Amino acid sequence: MLQDLTREREELERALEKREERLKRVTSAYQETRRALKEAEIRLRGSAERSSEEPSEVPGIQKLSPREMKRLLRRLDSMESAEEDILSEYRKPGELLAGAPDTLLPRSLKALAAERGISLLSLPDVFMFLIVPPLPFSSDGMTRGRRFELNPICEIMEAPVLLVSAHAGDSMIMFSLGADHLESFEIVRTPVKEKHSKGGWSQRRFERLREEDIRRHGEHLKDRVEKAVERYAPLIKYVAVSGEPELIRHLNQCFSLPVVRVRLGKHDERKPERTLEELYTYTLFRM
Repeated sequence: MLQDLTREREELERALEKREERLKRVTSAYQETRRALKEAEIRLRGSAERSSEEPSEVPGIQKLSPREMKRLLRRLDSMESAEEDILSEYRKPGELLAGAPDTLLPRSLKALAAERGISLLSLPDVFMFLIVPPLPFSSDGMTRGRRFELNPICEIMEAPVLLVSAHAGDSMIMFSLGADHLESFEIVRTPVKEKHSKGGWSQRRFERLREEDIRRHGEHLKDRVEKAVERYAPLIKYVAVSGEPELIRHLNQCFSLPVVRVRLGKHDERKPERTLEELYTYTLFRM
């Protein structure tokens, strides 16, 4: 009887030691993840060149560049649970998560999720992340297991995209083979009059002339976009459009492919890689 109790106690002690070791590993990985996210948050807070159209001031919400997202994914991929309770859930645009109440999501995150879909990554009793991709998830799925299922997030970073940044008189057409591969970009320029500050008949006439300039720019841009679509059609997975609505309307009939409306800052032809990075930036919310 004493031997049985001794053996049972030893087994319990070993089980407790293993549990403590697992908790230490998971806690260490989570702390590293939090440090990485905090560093990213500090960098983004100090950057004046991020677009202000998508809210990021909500507590817990932050933007992650492709490089920062890859760093986070490496940490998540290193985590493992012997209990097989790690949850990975993916939903297409407009669909609700099963693993998190919709009422807990900030309004800005709901709006983005309605356009692009959302993922939930959770290690019970440790952390829960909600991630909105820069481009829509193409399928739904939910798994529980020893490790996170991260392929859908990685696939977005490798998705070929034709981006049109449409601005009066100065637009850009960019084609990328993923977040790390800018294949080509083209600047489309035509003369467009600046806005008129005077009133009366002179202002109305000037505005009509400006509208005609914008229309001509839209037609010229449409022609260049059609050529780009024809050239890259076999490779394109998404078409992303950003910029001025009146110009984007000129482009609607150019695409038979999925079109995603994105909100990017004004492109800089001297730094196209900055626009590429912004295009593939993720939104993360910690619950």
